[in-house]
Amino acid sequence: MDSIKEAADLYIMNYISKGDIAITQDIGLASTLLVKGVYVLSPRGILFEEKEIETALELRHL
Repeated sequence: MDSIKEAADLYIMNYISKGDIAITQDIGLASTLLVKGVYVLSPRGILFEEKEIETALELRHL
């Protein structure tokens, strides 16, 4: 099951472009997409921003 999830993430990372919009609850994927200039929203409609993603990654790690 994890390999399928990773395959989907890799597909998204390879085919998404700057300025596109992505909706995900995966903080790791969100941080990768932000670096590419993608607008990333949570399923609740919250816009992820680079300045806040580090905190979200640290909280996920805990």
